[in-house]
Amino acid sequence: MKKIIYILLAAAMISCSVDNALTADSVVPKDNEQDTSQQKVLNPPNPLDTYIQDHFTTPYNIRILYRFVEKETTRSWVLTPTKYDKAVQFASVFNYLFIEPYIEVTSKEFMKEHSFNTLILIGENAYHPTRVPLRGLADNGVKIHMMNINNIRPNSIFYLNDNALHTLYHETAHTWHQSVDYPTDYKRISGTDYKSNSWLNSWTGTDYLKAGFISAYGSKDSDEDFVEMISRYITYFNATQDCGCATEDTTLDTNGDGFDDALYTAWKRSFTNYNNGASVASYDSARVWEEQLELGNAKIRSTEQYTGKEKLQQKMDMIRRYLTTTWNIDLDVLRNKIRERYPYVAGRTLSGQVVPQKNFSDLTNN
Repeated sequence: MKKIIYILLAAAMISCSVDNALTADSVVPKDNEQDTSQQKVLNPPNPLDTYIQDHFTTPYNIRILYRFVEKETTRSWVLTPTKYDKAVQFASVFNYLFIEPYIEVTSKEFMKEHSFNTLILIGENAYHPTRVPLRGLADNGVKIHMMNINNIRPNSIFYLNDNALHTLYHETAHTWHQSVDYPTDYKRISGTDYKSNSWLNSWTGTDYLKAGFISAYGSKDSDEDFVEMISRYITYFNATQDCGCATEDTTLDTNGDGFDDALYTAWKRSFTNYNNGASVASYDSARVWEEQLELGNAKIRSTEQYTGKEKLQQKMDMIRRYLTTTWNIDLDVLRNKIRERYPYVAGRTLSGQVVPQKNFSDLTNN
């Protein structure tokens, strides 16, 4: 089965410590263990087990495995157990920023039929002595290993987008096209520039944008291209949707991008309100959709008919039509339903107004 691997480019080594030792909340049960009336039940249901069963498994057939189950995980990498409190935070975030908004836009039945069925939570990035660490591993949009859960920052929307939500939005989009494929014409837009497994070393800087790919990974094949477009459209800022600074006054718009220069600058500066005032420059999800398209506003080769920006626009037009006609999903409505929850994750609005902040450690409130 095709394996989809997200590679962590930073080659940070992962060390073992007593904090990573197996505990009552993080165990490796043996496959041949049998429960009997004389045996002590390992890991009896706790509040998180009940929450997962009630919120995900029963209604949507989605399992979240935070204890090690050897037959469910890869043996090719060294895996670290997930701490119970961090698994609680992930489950709460998953419900708030994935399940609930998707159901609002689609339905409970749709979620049950068109989503991955297993999330395996791993404490740290998977380690291999001869490879760079993995930050995620997915099996054809069905089983997803979510890495580095022990370091989750549940109230940092930028961290969540870059390290968890992007992957979830990406993988669930795979289930859509696996059920009903997108138009063949989509595959022709950048048809000669897909790089297969050499995608990582095929591009200089952001040249992938000039070829019509929203990310370097999107150049792997047309399926990854398709789902990367959807996921990054959701997680990137969008000046047209979010800024409220469009203008036709050329004295206010000196660079011709259609936005008031001063208002646009102030809007971008406000991104830090979602990050406790700290810089967001290092986060992919602090990017602006229109700025990324503008970086692709050139031809990857002089012989090309279209610029990368034009190819990206063609792809997005096709994605919108596909989602609307096939699944009755308005991508902008879905995006807005997700992002209208951001202030309650960060504890303040984009303009800086303080609002009640979600406590993702409290399952009774999520």
